[in-house]
Amino acid sequence: MRKLTVLAFKEALVAFRDRGALAMMLVTPLALTLIMMAAFGSGSNSTPISDIPVLLLNRDTGTFGQVLTDIFFSSSVGNLVAPTLIEDESEAAARARVDADEVAALVIIPQDFSARIFPFGARAQALTGVDVMALSSDAALTPEQQAGLAQAFMESQTRSEEARTDSVIVEIYASPNWRISALVVKAIVSQGLERLNIQIAGTTNIVARQATAMLQAGQTDVDMASAMSAMSAGNAGQGTAGGAGVDLPIKLVTTSTTGRGFSWLGYYASSMAVLFLMFAVTSGGRTLLAERQRGTLPRLLISPTSALTILLGKMGGIVLTGVLQMLILWGATTLIGAYWGHPGGVLLTIVLLVTCASSVGALISAWARTPGQASAIGSAITLIGGALSGSFFVRWNLPQWVQYLSLVTPNAWGIEILSRLQAGRAATTILPWLGGMVLLTIFYYALALVGFRRQFK
Repeated sequence: MRKLTVLAFKEALVAFRDRGALAMMLVTPLALTLIMMAAFGSGSNSTPISDIPVLLLNRDTGTFGQVLTDIFFSSSVGNLVAPTLIEDESEAAARARVDADEVAALVIIPQDFSARIFPFGARAQALTGVDVMALSSDAALTPEQQAGLAQAFMESQTRSEEARTDSVIVEIYASPNWRISALVVKAIVSQGLERLNIQIAGTTNIVARQATAMLQAGQTDVDMASAMSAMSAGNAGQGTAGGAGVDLPIKLVTTSTTGRGFSWLGYYASSMAVLFLMFAVTSGGRTLLAERQRGTLPRLLISPTSALTILLGKMGGIVLTGVLQMLILWGATTLIGAYWGHPGGVLLTIVLLVTCASSVGALISAWARTPGQASAIGSAITLIGGALSGSFFVRWNLPQWVQYLSLVTPNAWGIEILSRLQAGRAATTILPWLGGMVLLTIFYYALALVGFRRQFK
């Protein structure tokens, strides 16, 4: 029993003295837990997505344009967005702010929005002085007002036929760098349109009831009866408050500053490729330690080949392997519909990204003591870097400080650059990001070079 206890204690002691094992056993799961909590919240009702900056341009002078803008300020939205109303003359400046990524989106409600989606309401108020949106089911109307409602409905039916081929467009001008935020804005606008559906369906139902009561009381002539019958038929076709919503002649159009929208397939195709690139290069980086352990490295060093040549040859092979890996993944995912961006920009990004990733592998190999330790540390760094950078979930769901912190990893630079290319950005716009990745590569290789002096002694 004593021997068993000693052996068990010895194995535990060895494991906890191994820094690589500690990183895999304790540091990695703890770091992943903290990152997931930062991304999705601590389990309370709070959400990491809040105060999304949105600009609202309401050109409509009717009721429904105001309803659509009010939804952004309502309690149902909460603190998801930070909306700002702007004037018509500020549209160019607002679009420029979206282009500069200062705000997530600009929502534009066109002129005559209310009149075009519900022409009956505007015409009825002009003929009768009655606001049909405030009309109750038990409202008492004069025969003249009832006649005006019928006339307004008949006229609106003709206009509705024209509206079906000329839909009113609500535009969401969104920044491609606020992908999740743009989806939230679109959902809020869709909620507002559904609210309009309910209001119009309810109003149409009330007017139809008024018409039915009028016909039953015999307060109308034949022409009026035809009008009210048409109104009832129109109401049945559109739906009532208890049935389907009104088929509004509205198109919700989300446009990007670059003309390309967000693609989940493209995002995860590139982010997973970056993640497994890191696994490959950190695994390949430990070969120097393995060769030193087997005795092949000392034999290479006493040959006429210089140490620098050996080192460059080893790292060159890792870079070549990584480039081939990324090219294969790029081609394979493109075949299933993923878009990575302009080919020239993607190719340049892949070469620099693989070189940057190899610097992490070199740094691990330079300072780890054994191949097993290098493997454990490499896996831990890859998983933590993947979580920090957005390999497991969209990067823009993370708090801003986490996004900045993740820039110590090649993963973050790769995902940021490839995401910009996928969003349709020109290759020239990613040059500053490529420059930052090159600086990170130089920094890590400089640290690795200090450690390699120990390896080649």
